[in-house]
Amino acid sequence: MKSLKLAFILAVGVVFTQAWKVEISRLSEDETTSELFVFQNGVERVVSGVEETIEIERKEFSLRFFNRRYDAANDKFYSAQIAAFTDKLELEKIRVGMEKSSLPCFEPGSGMAPSKSGRYESLIFNNNGHHYTTYENAESKRLKLLDGTGDVLKLEFEVNSLFYNGKKVKMKAAKLKEFYIAFLIDGNLNGVIDDGELHKVTIKLK
Repeated sequence: MKSLKLAFILAVGVVFTQAWKVEISRLSEDETTSELFVFQNGVERVVSGVEETIEIERKEFSLRFFNRRYDAANDKFYSAQIAAFTDKLELEKIRVGMEKSSLPCFEPGSGMAPSKSGRYESLIFNNNGHHYTTYENAESKRLKLLDGTGDVLKLEFEVNSLFYNGKKVKMKAAKLKEFYIAFLIDGNLNGVIDDGELHKVTIKLK
């Protein structure tokens, strides 16, 4: 009896997985899914709205999301732009409907350079810059690839430490009680923050 139940559960899982892949494949070229997840301790917590507060432990965590492959050859500069602040007022300046060029943290040229490894080794707090995260291929990447089976990739931005007040601090040693993240994917590459493209997350540290 137990084996029949297990077989049923596995079958249902396969059906849902295939349905998800079909739905992703139907996305038009100028669309992307707007789902964002905060991942820690093996658990993904979805950020469903434009503004949300999530509490995490003072340890490593990551942001997981879906996006298309960066394709410079065809001027398809798909990226996830991640800005981090210690001041909530900076987060409140960012609103749906605004042009990215009107915001110091997202304007052209405000993408911060990664480390020599090609990735960002810390979450950097900067009112005038953002983490410009892309995935092109195994050699050219600023993100970890979790699933690359379809046109839309599942990607991960790992946060192992914080950089603020001019120094790198391990998560467990951070003196902050909370900080703020603006997560933006300009899915249609029109330079405007459209509905479904922005998540503003308050991260509370236990």
